[in-house]
Amino acid sequence: MGMIRNAKVTEKGQVTIPVEIRRLLGIEDGGGPVTFREENGVVVIQSARKPTLRELVAGFDPERHRHAPEERTWDDEPKGRERL
Repeated sequence: MGMIRNAKVTEKGQVTIPVEIRRLLGIEDGGGPVTFREENGVVVIQSARKPTLRELVAGFDPERHRHAPEERTWDDEPKGRERL
């Protein structure tokens, strides 16, 4: 089982994430935001940092974006409504 640490919740609903957990998750002191989500009754905390360019490119599928959308002209646009 992983690391377990306790923390208290203040009257304002704030929780201090223990330093060992912050280090484990790569969350910098005074750093950016974190994301909380619930999965099957368990709260998951993640650093909400922006992805690096390398991470964005790694998720790009060139085959999916290979073809440009079909070109259209103004003549292709639908005409106005018919009069009743």
